[in-house]
Amino acid sequence: YGRAMKRACRARDQVEPIHPDATVASAQPRTPEATFDIEINGKPASVLWQFGKTPPDELSTIAVFDSHCARAYLTAEQEIAYLPYGLDVVENLANKVLPEMSRRLEAEIAGIDVDPAPFASLIGSTRVGQLVANLSERTQPADVERLGNLSEAEEQQLSELARALSEADPIAKANDLILSARRLKGLSGRVDNATVVVSDDHISKLKTVACETLEAVQAEELAAEEFRSGDNLLPGTGGPVWKILFEAARRFSIESAYPGHEFPNVEAGAICPLCQQPLDEGAQRLSRFEQHVQADTARIAAEKRRALAAVLATFAGTSVSLNIDAALTEELELLDKQLALKVVEFGTALVNRHGAIVKAAEDHKWDSIQHLPACPRTALRELAARQLKSARTFKRASDQTHRMQLTGQRDELQARKNLAPHLQALLALIERMATLKKLEKCRSDLKTKKISDKSKELANSAVTTSLKSALDAEFKALGIGHIGTKLNGRNDKGKMKYRLVLDLPTAHQLHEILSEGEQRAIAIGSFLAELMLANHSGGIVFDDPVSSLDHWRRQHVAKRLVAEASKRQVIVMTHDTAFLGQLLHEIEQAGIAHTMQWLEWDKNCPGFVRDGAPYEHQSYKQRLDALGKAHRRLRDIPWPAYPNAAHSALMRTEYDHFRSTIERVIQDVVFNGVIGRYRDWIRVDSLEAVVGFSSAEHNEIARLHKRSCDVITGHDPASAKNVPVPTADELEQDIAALQAVIDAIQIRRQSSKANGAAPPIQPLPDTHIKPRQKGASAS
Repeated sequence: YGRAMKRACRARDQVEPIHPDATVASAQPRTPEATFDIEINGKPASVLWQFGKTPPDELSTIAVFDSHCARAYLTAEQEIAYLPYGLDVVENLANKVLPEMSRRLEAEIAGIDVDPAPFASLIGSTRVGQLVANLSERTQPADVERLGNLSEAEEQQLSELARALSEADPIAKANDLILSARRLKGLSGRVDNATVVVSDDHISKLKTVACETLEAVQAEELAAEEFRSGDNLLPGTGGPVWKILFEAARRFSIESAYPGHEFPNVEAGAICPLCQQPLDEGAQRLSRFEQHVQADTARIAAEKRRALAAVLATFAGTSVSLNIDAALTEELELLDKQLALKVVEFGTALVNRHGAIVKAAEDHKWDSIQHLPACPRTALRELAARQLKSARTFKRASDQTHRMQLTGQRDELQARKNLAPHLQALLALIERMATLKKLEKCRSDLKTKKISDKSKELANSAVTTSLKSALDAEFKALGIGHIGTKLNGRNDKGKMKYRLVLDLPTAHQLHEILSEGEQRAIAIGSFLAELMLANHSGGIVFDDPVSSLDHWRRQHVAKRLVAEASKRQVIVMTHDTAFLGQLLHEIEQAGIAHTMQWLEWDKNCPGFVRDGAPYEHQSYKQRLDALGKAHRRLRDIPWPAYPNAAHSALMRTEYDHFRSTIERVIQDVVFNGVIGRYRDWIRVDSLEAVVGFSSAEHNEIARLHKRSCDVITGHDPASAKNVPVPTADELEQDIAALQAVIDAIQIRRQSSKANGAAPPIQPLPDTHIKPRQKGASAS
């Protein structure tokens, strides 16, 4: 039980293992565990502890002390080593946390792969090769990414350099490229010219002329309507077709019929140039026709028609074809297939737009004109520029000096291209190198010297006069106040301890000066002083605290533990019956509530917990109560008229208990506890309440004691008598007789206390057992 508590409550010492039942040969090792029923601030709870797992936090404020834990305050040389409460955190930081972190750090360092061997193929005279050769945590990832990512232009440059350097006749190839560039520029120029022809500006101008013509024609038609309204004229008279006819008649009259005469010739006898009939009344109509034709609306309409026809003829006669032959198409497809498609698409769009413009000028549906797609002019110019650039590269490749430069450029670009597939892996390696460097820098931070210095600093400020005062107070309470002590600080691998040493002019080891009992008392005092400064009221457990104490110092320890029990729960486990007696006496004097349990063997197995105290440590009242219960058990068997050996053994056991109860009554009642066995002193303060006993009381006590001695097996009875053991009823009668003696003495004691003088001793009352009526129940 003690070992389990030490583990669960995180005692200073936990070296003792917890074994399975040592009395059972077949016992298999299992994981120790225990359920603790606890109270936290008055609230009940249960927590489970299992060996090997972190103990429940709720049990961390319970302190455990035993002979092994005492060594936490005593060094191997028997010197006192006091560690102030809470500084074990700093101690563990130096002794456990930092070493564990160092172990993990080294494991992590060992697990980081920074071997650049997989990238050895990239090493060379190029920038990439030099970067890989000198790879370290200082290598900038941005530089690596810049080298490992080639743009499209750089990809094309690499391809051109490769072709140029592998070309057998670079000059001829250069000339071919120059011709190709010229063809591309020519096509670009045709695209420009055609685009201008069908541009929005040209459309706008043509649209203006067409709209003006339309307006003039409409004005002319209105005038023609007015002209026709005066006479019954044929439909269309005054219109464009009619005017053509009229103009033809004008030329016929002036040039052939009546040369030298103005038109119209309306003199007498004149003939109409159209119908070849005398004019007569028609002369006036012909003159009116001439006036209509010569009017502004007609003239303007005619002029607009001529202007529109001229502009439209010029526009329609302008070619917008890009004139791309099969050879040029094939060349474009070889150079840039997408661009070739765009050029063809654009050429078709130009022709369609051109036709749509002509049609719109005629039907005035300008919204039907489609917009052109993206113009390929810029792409063609760029392609032509690349061809010229390539031509220059091929020309340079024909020169040995320039060829070496081109070779260097190709190698640089090729190295960068070779880097691209390894880019992410290389960046990850650089990151691991940086991580490794950071971890290696952590090594110096995990050294314990700084922690040791800080521990000493904290301890020096923590171990104050209050701690020394607490130690002095505890030592005085335990009867060792005469031993002069002082606190000395020391540092042991980061563990800051305060060693309690003798304050003597000469230096000696403690074991050379102090007894084992004094050393144990000092350890208990240090433990209690630590609790005094711990600022909590958690329970404490003492496992055999007085095993090494002098017998007279037990009184101080018992008194101190009982005093501590007024502040917190105190659990004491001991096999020292003398100490138990002393502890019970101090509990009785202090009036401290307590619970007692004891362990016993049962069915050949140890460790069974029983409530109460062992019979030897029970008071006479507890013993009388136990005897009463035993009597009832024997009576209810029921008790036979002729008991056998087993029944007799049961009765002899109870009379053995009865005899010891009589002796305890003599000690605690007759002599009022003035004298006690295993006690080192006489209770003189209880002597006043001793009121004596009468002869009858003496005779009754002696009779009952002798009767017990005659029954138990501790004495050899006369075999010839063969006296049977008492019956259950006789046991009840003897218990009642002893109770009568106790009552008489207690009454006399109470009377003496009330009156100041003892009353005369009265004879004992006659006590007998009334025979049970047949059929009556036991009471």
